[in-house]
Amino acid sequence: MTADSGAAAEDQTAKVRPVASWASTQSTALKQFQPIHPVVTGICIGFAGLLLTLLRRPTAVSTPGLYAEDGVVFLLQSLSSGAGAIMDPYNGYIHLLPRLVAGLATLLPLSWTPVVFALCSALVAVGSCSLLLSTRFAGLIPAYAQRVLLFGLLLLIPRLTEVHLALNSTLWWCGVALLLTSLAGDPTTRLGRSAELLAVPLLVLSGLAGLVLAPAMAFRVLRTRSLHSKILLGIWYGTALVQLCVYLTQDRKNGSVPIGTPLIRAGFEKVFGSLLLGAGSVDNRWSQGVPAAILVVVVLSASAWAVIVLTGLRWEFSAAILYTAAASVAAGFLALGPSAAALPDRYTVLPIAAVLIGLVAARPKLKALSILRVALLILIVVMRSTDFVVPTRPDTHWSRSAACLALPANTCVIPLNPQGWTLTLPAGTR
Repeated sequence: MTADSGAAAEDQTAKVRPVASWASTQSTALKQFQPIHPVVTGICIGFAGLLLTLLRRPTAVSTPGLYAEDGVVFLLQSLSSGAGAIMDPYNGYIHLLPRLVAGLATLLPLSWTPVVFALCSALVAVGSCSLLLSTRFAGLIPAYAQRVLLFGLLLLIPRLTEVHLALNSTLWWCGVALLLTSLAGDPTTRLGRSAELLAVPLLVLSGLAGLVLAPAMAFRVLRTRSLHSKILLGIWYGTALVQLCVYLTQDRKNGSVPIGTPLIRAGFEKVFGSLLLGAGSVDNRWSQGVPAAILVVVVLSASAWAVIVLTGLRWEFSAAILYTAAASVAAGFLALGPSAAALPDRYTVLPIAAVLIGLVAARPKLKALSILRVALLILIVVMRSTDFVVPTRPDTHWSRSAACLALPANTCVIPLNPQGWTLTLPAGTR
């Protein structure tokens, strides 16, 4: 090698090093980036999430109407029993948050009720997912931009035809909030710790997710080993025990969990298939069954996801996420029995949330798994744009019902969704 060639090589190396150093610096900056005004930024992102949620089915506000239990259970019982209805079990367990919202709605003009229910449902969904914007999740997902991405993906969960903007759906978003709580770090302020201690019993008493996810909270205690997490675990388990006692004393008929082909197939098709193929594609093929070749791809993708989560996260995180994905699917079968073979959309919210959290959070060291993880994320983001719109519910002509409700001496028969449901409000109940 000549002196000239050596100098040229050194010059080339000098040019490469700044580029490599710049790339490394940018990568580190992305991971360490935090907004200068986190509260203002969080409010702006939350508002964008609220618009995103409402735009998926804008008719919930433009042509409002009540949905099933929202009318015949929560509204009717709140009007007839007042505050006494708040802790009344329905379908075997307590629905504390929906009951509180229904109680609030009865203090306002009844003509506002469908919009109040829809807006409160949207706020619960956005509020649950916005936990990700806190620095408490830096241990799970260091990059703020990636937490914002996950925030959006959770709000775009597929197969929400039944769940979207229904008051009864808030219990599924309470489950998402509990899952995120189990994966978070401890709040750094006394106000934050107090708020968490107050929020968890409200969430646990608003459905059965607190029972299903109780082991996930134990993994947080093993991870943080803090006094606050231990106190929170005690509150969680105490209120879950109350919910369990109520559940066991109610006349609710449960099915059995058909371990084997029905459970496994439904889990793969309805959870991973919905993410990779789009909700319509999966649901439309259910009666004939998903073609074997597509099912194989879905199963392989699900297996790869499990490996990515196992190898890319601390075991306390991966155990909580994998447990949630499996247990929440099994819980749907336990609740519905053999009729759960199609796994209705409400029972896919928690497992799909677990899949998305694991995929965004995992950082596998094996390069092939990292590439596959990015490819799956890109595919999921693309598919979310194909089924962004939630199918519109039939118009129940709420304006006619509102006109009747304005006359307290009238008995009003109010059409609800789904078609065939009605709510009868006798004179004197409002």
